[in-house]
Amino acid sequence: MKKGFTLVEMLVVIGILAVLVAASLGAYSKITANAEKKRCDSLVRDVAAALTKLNDDNGGLWPSAIGRLGETGGELDERAALPLAPYLGLTKNSDGTSLSGANQFGLVTPWAQDAIKRSGSGASLSTRVPGGGTIQDHRLYCAVDLGDDGIIKGANVGGESVSVRARAIVWCCGKDGKLEAYSKGLKRDDVYSWTKGQATAVE
Repeated sequence: MKKGFTLVEMLVVIGILAVLVAASLGAYSKITANAEKKRCDSLVRDVAAALTKLNDDNGGLWPSAIGRLGETGGELDERAALPLAPYLGLTKNSDGTSLSGANQFGLVTPWAQDAIKRSGSGASLSTRVPGGGTIQDHRLYCAVDLGDDGIIKGANVGGESVSVRARAIVWCCGKDGKLEAYSKGLKRDDVYSWTKGQATAVE
Protein backbone atom coordinates (compact mmCIF):
# COMPACT_ATOMS: atom_id res chain seq x y z
CA MET A 1 0.00 0.00 0.00
CA LYS A 2 1.42 3.39 -1.10
CA LYS A 3 1.49 6.22 1.39
CA GLY A 4 0.96 9.82 0.27
CA PHE A 5 -1.61 12.51 -0.33
CA THR A 6 -4.59 11.87 -2.53
CA LEU A 7 -5.72 14.56 -4.94
CA VAL A 8 -8.63 15.49 -2.63
CA GLU A 9 -6.34 15.84 0.38
CA MET A 10 -3.97 18.04 -1.65
CA LEU A 11 -6.85 20.27 -2.73
CA VAL A 12 -8.06 20.57 0.89
CA VAL A 13 -4.56 21.57 2.05
CA ILE A 14 -4.21 24.10 -0.78
CA GLY A 15 -7.65 25.54 0.08
CA ILE A 16 -6.72 25.91 3.76
CA LEU A 17 -3.42 27.58 2.84
CA ALA A 18 -5.23 29.98 0.49
CA VAL A 19 -7.64 31.00 3.26
CA LEU A 20 -4.76 31.55 5.70
CA VAL A 21 -2.81 33.64 3.17
CA ALA A 22 -5.87 35.75 2.36
CA ALA A 23 -6.54 36.38 6.06
CA SER A 24 -2.89 37.30 6.63
CA LEU A 25 -2.85 39.75 3.71
CA GLY A 26 -6.02 41.44 4.99
CA ALA A 27 -4.53 41.82 8.47
CA TYR A 28 -1.23 43.08 7.00
CA SER A 29 -3.06 45.70 4.90
CA LYS A 30 -4.93 46.94 7.97
CA ILE A 31 -1.73 47.13 10.04
CA THR A 32 0.03 49.01 7.22
CA ALA A 33 -2.87 51.46 6.83
CA ASN A 34 -2.92 52.12 10.60
CA ALA A 35 0.85 52.70 10.63
CA GLU A 36 0.56 55.17 7.72
CA LYS A 37 -2.24 57.06 9.48
CA LYS A 38 -0.21 57.22 12.72
CA ARG A 39 2.76 58.56 10.76
CA CYS A 40 0.54 61.33 9.39
CA ASP A 41 -1.00 62.04 12.83
CA SER A 42 2.50 62.40 14.26
CA LEU A 43 3.61 64.75 11.48
CA VAL A 44 0.57 67.01 11.90
CA ARG A 45 1.05 67.20 15.70
CA ASP A 46 4.80 67.86 15.29
CA VAL A 47 4.16 70.70 12.84
CA ALA A 48 1.57 72.28 15.17
CA ALA A 49 4.05 72.05 18.08
CA ALA A 50 6.80 73.54 15.88
CA LEU A 51 4.54 76.46 14.95
CA THR A 52 3.82 77.15 18.63
CA LYS A 53 7.54 76.98 19.49
CA LEU A 54 8.37 79.31 16.59
CA ASN A 55 5.80 81.79 17.89
CA ASP A 56 7.27 81.56 21.42
CA ASP A 57 10.80 82.11 20.12
CA ASN A 58 9.66 85.17 18.14
CA GLY A 59 8.09 86.84 21.16
CA GLY A 60 4.53 86.01 20.15
CA LEU A 61 4.96 87.24 16.58
CA TRP A 62 4.51 85.17 13.42
CA PRO A 63 6.99 85.35 10.53
CA SER A 64 5.23 87.05 7.59
CA ALA A 65 5.29 83.83 5.54
CA ILE A 66 3.12 82.15 8.19
CA GLY A 67 1.22 85.19 9.45
CA ARG A 68 -0.17 85.77 5.94
CA LEU A 69 -2.12 82.49 6.29
CA GLY A 70 -3.97 84.06 9.21
CA GLU A 71 -6.84 82.58 11.17
CA THR A 72 -8.68 81.28 8.11
CA GLY A 73 -5.56 79.32 7.18
CA GLY A 74 -3.83 78.16 4.06
CA GLU A 75 -1.35 75.69 2.61
CA LEU A 76 2.05 75.21 4.20
CA ASP A 77 3.70 75.72 0.83
CA GLU A 78 7.44 76.19 0.26
CA ARG A 79 7.35 79.78 1.51
CA ALA A 80 5.30 79.12 4.65
CA ALA A 81 7.25 75.96 5.54
CA LEU A 82 10.70 77.58 5.34
CA PRO A 83 10.66 79.22 8.84
CA LEU A 84 9.85 75.79 10.33
CA ALA A 85 12.98 74.11 8.91
CA PRO A 86 15.10 74.36 12.11
CA TYR A 87 12.20 73.18 14.29
CA LEU A 88 11.43 70.12 12.20
CA GLY A 89 14.96 69.24 11.08
CA LEU A 90 14.17 70.00 7.43
CA THR A 91 16.95 70.42 4.89
CA LYS A 92 17.28 73.67 2.96
CA ASN A 93 18.81 74.07 -0.50
CA SER A 94 22.35 75.44 -0.65
CA ASP A 95 21.11 79.02 -1.07
CA GLY A 96 18.87 78.66 2.02
CA THR A 97 15.82 80.10 0.27
CA SER A 98 13.84 76.87 -0.15
CA LEU A 99 13.50 73.36 1.24
CA SER A 100 14.90 70.30 -0.46
CA GLY A 101 14.09 66.60 -0.63
CA ALA A 102 10.60 65.39 0.24
CA ASN A 103 9.62 68.90 1.41
CA GLN A 104 10.62 70.78 -1.75
CA PHE A 105 6.94 71.59 -2.41
CA GLY A 106 6.21 72.55 1.20
CA LEU A 107 4.99 70.34 4.02
CA VAL A 108 3.11 67.35 2.64
CA THR A 109 1.63 64.13 3.99
CA PRO A 110 3.80 61.00 4.30
CA TRP A 111 2.00 59.53 1.26
CA ALA A 112 3.10 62.51 -0.84
CA GLN A 113 6.63 62.36 0.63
CA ASP A 114 6.86 58.75 -0.57
CA ALA A 115 5.61 59.76 -4.04
CA ILE A 116 8.23 62.55 -4.22
CA LYS A 117 11.02 60.13 -3.28
CA ARG A 118 9.85 57.62 -5.90
CA SER A 119 9.54 60.28 -8.63
CA GLY A 120 12.89 61.91 -7.84
CA SER A 121 13.68 64.96 -9.98
CA GLY A 122 10.55 64.31 -12.07
CA ALA A 123 8.23 65.18 -9.17
CA SER A 124 5.91 68.18 -9.48
CA LEU A 125 2.82 69.45 -7.68
CA SER A 126 0.71 67.52 -10.22
CA THR A 127 2.45 64.18 -9.55
CA ARG A 128 -0.15 61.56 -8.62
CA VAL A 129 0.01 60.05 -5.13
CA PRO A 130 -0.88 56.35 -4.72
CA GLY A 131 -4.17 56.24 -2.84
CA GLY A 132 -5.51 59.40 -4.45
CA GLY A 133 -4.88 63.01 -5.33
CA THR A 134 -1.75 64.89 -6.31
CA ILE A 135 1.16 66.21 -4.26
CA GLN A 136 -0.63 69.58 -4.12
CA ASP A 137 -3.74 67.91 -2.66
CA HIS A 138 -1.53 66.38 0.04
CA ARG A 139 -0.09 69.66 1.35
CA LEU A 140 -0.61 70.38 5.03
CA TYR A 141 -2.72 73.40 6.01
CA CYS A 142 -2.33 75.63 9.03
CA ALA A 143 -4.05 78.54 10.72
CA VAL A 144 -2.61 80.72 13.45
CA ASP A 145 -3.98 82.89 16.25
CA LEU A 146 -3.52 86.52 15.22
CA GLY A 147 -5.65 87.94 18.04
CA ASP A 148 -3.26 86.75 20.75
CA ASP A 149 -6.18 85.34 22.76
CA GLY A 150 -5.43 81.63 22.30
CA ILE A 151 -8.38 81.04 19.96
CA ILE A 152 -8.21 80.66 16.20
CA LYS A 153 -11.49 82.05 14.91
CA GLY A 154 -12.98 80.74 11.69
CA ALA A 155 -10.35 78.46 10.19
CA ASN A 156 -11.55 77.25 6.78
CA VAL A 157 -11.30 73.47 7.19
CA GLY A 158 -12.58 71.83 4.04
CA GLY A 159 -15.12 74.59 3.45
CA GLU A 160 -16.42 74.70 7.03
CA SER A 161 -15.57 77.48 9.46
CA VAL A 162 -14.02 76.05 12.64
CA SER A 163 -12.88 77.93 15.75
CA VAL A 164 -10.28 76.15 17.88
CA ARG A 165 -8.66 76.89 21.26
CA ALA A 166 -5.01 76.89 20.16
CA ARG A 167 -2.31 79.25 18.91
CA ALA A 168 -1.64 77.15 15.81
CA ILE A 169 -3.53 74.31 14.16
CA VAL A 170 -2.58 71.98 11.32
CA TRP A 171 -4.71 69.67 9.21
CA CYS A 172 -4.51 67.63 6.01
CA CYS A 173 -6.28 65.08 3.86
CA GLY A 174 -5.85 61.38 4.42
CA LYS A 175 -4.47 58.84 1.99
CA ASP A 176 -7.36 59.41 -0.45
CA GLY A 177 -6.14 62.95 -1.22
CA LYS A 178 -9.56 64.49 -0.52
CA LEU A 179 -9.91 67.14 2.16
CA GLU A 180 -13.43 66.80 3.51
CA ALA A 181 -15.54 69.36 5.33
CA TYR A 182 -14.52 69.19 9.02
CA SER A 183 -17.72 67.47 10.20
CA LYS A 184 -17.25 64.74 7.55
CA GLY A 185 -13.47 64.56 7.88
CA LEU A 186 -13.80 63.58 11.54
CA LYS A 187 -15.48 60.38 10.37
CA ARG A 188 -13.20 59.78 7.40
CA ASP A 189 -9.43 59.76 7.11
CA ASP A 190 -8.53 63.47 7.39
CA VAL A 191 -6.00 64.37 10.09
CA TYR A 192 -6.21 67.26 12.60
CA SER A 193 -3.74 68.55 15.20
CA TRP A 194 -6.54 69.42 17.63
CA THR A 195 -9.03 67.30 19.53
CA LYS A 196 -12.77 67.49 19.07
CA GLY A 197 -13.02 69.16 22.50
CA GLN A 198 -10.78 72.07 21.41
CA ALA A 199 -13.15 73.04 18.59
CA THR A 200 -15.37 75.76 20.04
CA ALA A 201 -17.56 76.36 16.98
CA VAL A 202 -18.23 74.74 13.63
CA GLU A 203 -20.30 76.58 11.01
